[in-house]
Amino acid sequence: MTHQFINRVRELKWLEEAYRQASFSGQFLIIYGKRRVGKTELATHFLKDRLGIYFLANKTTRNEQLQSATSVFMAGFSDTYLAGSSFQNWREFFDYLNKKLEERKKTEPPIALVFDEFPYLVEADNGISSFFQYGWDIGLKDKKVLLIIMGSSIAMMYKHSLSKSAPLYGRRTGQWLLESFNFQETENFYPKASFENSFSLFAVSGGIPAYARVFDGQKTLRENITENVLPEGKYLSVEPELLLSEEFDDARVYLTILQAIGLGKTKFSEILQQSHLPATSLPIYLQTLIELRLIKKEVPVTEPIPEKSKKGSYSLSDPFLRFYFSFIFPNNSLIKSRSYKTLFAQHGEILTRLVAKSYEEASVEFVGEAIKQKVLPNFEQMGRWWDKETEIDLVGLNKTDNSILFVETKWNAKPLGIGILDDLKRKAQKVEWGRRGRKEYYALVSKGGFNDELIKESKKEGVVLIKENKVVS
Repeated sequence: MTHQFINRVRELKWLEEAYRQASFSGQFLIIYGKRRVGKTELATHFLKDRLGIYFLANKTTRNEQLQSATSVFMAGFSDTYLAGSSFQNWREFFDYLNKKLEERKKTEPPIALVFDEFPYLVEADNGISSFFQYGWDIGLKDKKVLLIIMGSSIAMMYKHSLSKSAPLYGRRTGQWLLESFNFQETENFYPKASFENSFSLFAVSGGIPAYARVFDGQKTLRENITENVLPEGKYLSVEPELLLSEEFDDARVYLTILQAIGLGKTKFSEILQQSHLPATSLPIYLQTLIELRLIKKEVPVTEPIPEKSKKGSYSLSDPFLRFYFSFIFPNNSLIKSRSYKTLFAQHGEILTRLVAKSYEEASVEFVGEAIKQKVLPNFEQMGRWWDKETEIDLVGLNKTDNSILFVETKWNAKPLGIGILDDLKRKAQKVEWGRRGRKEYYALVSKGGFNDELIKESKKEGVVLIKENKVVS
């Protein structure tokens, strides 16, 4: 079933400019980002009305990949030479590629050559980057060609194409880390949905296009979960296990760590105790998950040297994984027995907390819009702040202007009162940052809005109020 291509305006503009430049000299782009984020869809959509050849690598042997690439590119060039067989090595493949490009007429438009899941090529042949370097250096760089390599393993893409020690370093003419959609972009999947419905679905899908598409904006979060996640055989029912099995040969260790964090173990010592893994190996596993953008390590935004801070807190950075390991995995018995009513009756508050957590995280997006509208000044750095007793959802810092922003976010049903502002001011005084006489700004983000008293006080004091995701004062 075909579906409408949504968003990626900036990315398409970038690709179109590179394609235009390819009329004058070869362009070599690297696109990377975590699985399911939409790299393949972006590339195939871009190729739709252009001359191009798309090759998707698989987890197979070097010879099988070479044979597959030979077949795909020969078909792309309408070439029957070597039909049914393949080149002996990648060097021969790139010699052929250069030869075919030399045969093209000078009046022809550029051709786009896309190699998707480049890390699979690396796994089968650790020297593949050198062959791409060879192909580029001996002629592709001088042809009317847009060469694109893409991959989901961010760490491997960096090691083999972006780091200074990589063979391809210095060859690329551009790179793009493809991110998940933010809320404003994800809303486009649910044009007629209420804010509560669309944000709740965003809180679970995490802005991953493949997930967002599954849900129906006219139905509640509970209805969507019941219909599209819980039943066996549904696309999202075992998605995390599939993701991990695609990324790791032995996913059990990583599954154990994600389970621990999903159950609320956020400190290193807590994860260690819950997972029963050796203290010497856990940091390596955690770092791998961070590089894959499956988890994140946060420190209070005011920490002067974040990498040396002992206040680190681990959390699942992928909202769908957070949902899965907090709500689905711990309650598998109820789900397998199809006891859905019991599941929601006993554990429904977990969903509320998950949505509220995502709303807090999204406040940086909403505050960013307020900054664009010049309702607030710019802040160089934004993030959470906490100590042993207090937590502030979002704090913005501007060292140059000696200004600081404090934000409280509530996924509430009823309008907020003046007490929430008073509490935020009290917590703000615990934040030791900035020079004497710092300028303090305040903002409140609320799903349920604000009462008249708070609105009146906020106007008097210049406090920014954001209802749902829109600035109201």
